[in-house]
Amino acid sequence: MFKMKVTRQLVILLSLSIVVAIVFAFRLTQHFSRLSVERTRLTHNLQETFALNLRLHQGIEREIHLLNHQLGQLDPRFNEAINETNFQLGEMIMQYVKLDLGEEERLTVERIRNLHSELAVCSSQIYAQLHRGERAEAIARIQQVEALGDNIAKEFGTLDALQVQKLQAMSDQMDRTARGGVVSLYVFAALFFLMLVGFTLVLRHRILHPLKQVLDAADHIRKGDLTARAPRARDDEIGQLALGFNFMAESLAENYAELERKVEERTRQLNDLQAQFVQSEKMSAMGQLVGGVAHELNNPLTVILGFAELEKMRLTSRGADPSTIKVMEDIYSQADRCRRIVANLLQVARRQEPQRVPTRINKVVEEVLQLRDYELQSRNIQLVREFDPTDPILHADPQKIQQVVFNILNNAIDAIQDKSQEGKIWVRTRALGGTISLEFLDNGTGIREPRRIFDPFYTTKEVGKGTGLGLSVCYSIVKEHGGAIRAENWEQGARFLLTLPVGSAPEVQKVETPALPYPAKGGKDKGTVLIVDDEEALLKLQASFLTSAGFKTHGVKTGEEAVQVLENQQVDLIVSDVRMPGKIDGVQLYTWVCQHRPELRKRFAFVSGDVVAITTGELSSLSEVPQILKPFQLGNYSRVIHQLLEA
Repeated sequence: MFKMKVTRQLVILLSLSIVVAIVFAFRLTQHFSRLSVERTRLTHNLQETFALNLRLHQGIEREIHLLNHQLGQLDPRFNEAINETNFQLGEMIMQYVKLDLGEEERLTVERIRNLHSELAVCSSQIYAQLHRGERAEAIARIQQVEALGDNIAKEFGTLDALQVQKLQAMSDQMDRTARGGVVSLYVFAALFFLMLVGFTLVLRHRILHPLKQVLDAADHIRKGDLTARAPRARDDEIGQLALGFNFMAESLAENYAELERKVEERTRQLNDLQAQFVQSEKMSAMGQLVGGVAHELNNPLTVILGFAELEKMRLTSRGADPSTIKVMEDIYSQADRCRRIVANLLQVARRQEPQRVPTRINKVVEEVLQLRDYELQSRNIQLVREFDPTDPILHADPQKIQQVVFNILNNAIDAIQDKSQEGKIWVRTRALGGTISLEFLDNGTGIREPRRIFDPFYTTKEVGKGTGLGLSVCYSIVKEHGGAIRAENWEQGARFLLTLPVGSAPEVQKVETPALPYPAKGGKDKGTVLIVDDEEALLKLQASFLTSAGFKTHGVKTGEEAVQVLENQQVDLIVSDVRMPGKIDGVQLYTWVCQHRPELRKRFAFVSGDVVAITTGELSSLSEVPQILKPFQLGNYSRVIHQLLEA
């Protein structure tokens, strides 16, 4: 029963109730109908029997009356009348056969028929005696006939009593049937009540109570208790409903937990992004600070480099002591090292629009490695360069490629430091057909989950040491360049392999400029150069170098002084700083030259340490004007001068 479906149980109970009610009603109706038919039949039979008894009794009495009438006057038609009466009475007696009579009733009718036959014989004999004149014998026979009439009347009384008894029995049976019907109704009512009680109990126990448990569990879930579950003790429809509800509750709990996890993850990501933005602002401010500091360092570095190179040239030309020349070379070398550090700092710190140009991969990588050389040495990390000697060409954005190199290099340094041992980093470049591979290997801790290493915000570093964006940015940059990047572990640590498409050599030739000859020492009358710079040392350096190269020089510190010289004297070249005190800076001076001395427009050069102004600022629109970036080497300086003279 408990394994049967609830709907089937209800259908069975309802069906049983309906069938019992129908059968009971049918049987009761059938029984009362049968009794009614029987009563109708018996009543009709009794009516016919009583009527037949009455007619038969009246016929016999008439026959006796006719016989008594013969005592007074003999009727010659008596025999005919008696025979006709006997025939009619015989027909009446035969009608009893058609009636539904009992055994005793039939015996009584048979006795009446025999008595009547005897009465008919006596009547014929009496008539014959009267006809012969034997009156005394006839009168004696009449007494016998009267006795037969009395016996016939008794038999009719018996027959009537049997009919009445039969009617009484039928009435008693009807009473018993009525009482039985009432009892049956009570029994049926009790049985139907019990079935209703059973139906109610089943409905309550099998449907209403389990549904209430499901509703209670739903109410708990509505109030926030996601652990609430509906009990499931059966496999019927209610059990399936509880199972479905529990499944939805579990799904809701899992989804809620997943939602909370995602909210926490998004909150953490937002916090990371906020920290990243703060860090970005710090880095931006730091970049501006580095740019400003580097710009301020450019002038003294330019002076140190220039005078060291000039002194080295002077000592060499005089045949001075080699040790003294070596000192100047050391000074120049260290100053040039500072120049490269400043240049690398500016290269990393500056912001500019992405611009893909033909780029030497070895040069791009080396600029970043030089920036980290000292730090790596101080941390006992050996840097192994294995560059392709052909120095393959990329068509890429150098700044973004340097950002990729910088991020991967930092990742390798952190992995080596986590291992707390002497480290080693291999950097390899190699041309492979139509692609260039850039490979980084280290002997650090390796990669915990290589498949997730490029996912945004994924990091295995401690809180505050990483945002999980560095390698995802690398992935985006490499994909943007049409390349691929792969991270994996090798025997000693982590390995990153980048493949980028090769650039074409003709594109490089468009951007490369062949070196111009270095100015010959001691040449004279090569022209007059106007030098404009607010730094006294830089002014002297340029004047000394150009004088030694055979030029006449005019040195001024402001744009106003330069305008006065140009208005009063003839010059062949103008070399001007960009940022200068006063109302006229380098750009305004160039504008004045274009308006008032247009013949000097193509013999004008800027000298500046403001990288931003040269690459993306106000000087970027003056691309036709040669630009010398501080701190410069005298060789590059002389190339620009000769380029202006040839123009």
